[in-house]
Amino acid sequence: MQEIAELAAVLKKFQATKIAVEAAYGQDVVPKRYADHLAGARPLARNEVEQIGFRLAKDLGHSAIYPVDADGDFPFQRVINYAKATGQSARLERTLGEIGEMVKAKGEYLKAHTVLETLLYMNSDAKVAQDVGFYYQEARYGEPGDYAGPDLLAEWYRRNVRIYNNVAKLVRAPEDRVLVIFGAGHRGWLRHDFAADPTLRLRKLEDFAPAARGGTIPVVAK
Repeated sequence: MQEIAELAAVLKKFQATKIAVEAAYGQDVVPKRYADHLAGARPLARNEVEQIGFRLAKDLGHSAIYPVDADGDFPFQRVINYAKATGQSARLERTLGEIGEMVKAKGEYLKAHTVLETLLYMNSDAKVAQDVGFYYQEARYGEPGDYAGPDLLAEWYRRNVRIYNNVAKLVRAPEDRVLVIFGAGHRGWLRHDFAADPTLRLRKLEDFAPAARGGTIPVVAK
């Protein structure tokens, strides 16, 4: 609880006017849960949407929380099938093994560091670039007639640019500041989208905790 409070104190410095979370756009399940929490009828569940999103929104006096996730396909089986058909299964397995080691390393890092330190590490430029790089390794599986890997990457990008669209629509005034709380796999793609929008200013977690170094992407209007 102390570590969550430490993270919340850092995020509060951003002074978000809205908090966007990884839940299906347009659904009312998460907003209703937040309303129930505000009314004292529901304790916080053990997930980042509620432990971080709900907690911070309540502390900041927000009356609502905003689901912004978008539907998307992730045709990884096509990549597996292509690798098998072209004798590249062992190579793909090595790549997946590296991803597994990366996930394990993240878990070990969390054991030895606070939640804030872990999120700062996960949101560091070097870590984000490394994670994006794995998607591009998968994009190399394909050829004319079966662009399995490139199509996988394109579908993932499409989902993320749709999420960007949902978030951008929340910025309706110059003073709007939107905190985006999403899973690690979205970091690099959403950062790219927000940074490329000339009407928005991307802020990173480390901007508010420079001494320490996550899933959180603050976005403000310029």
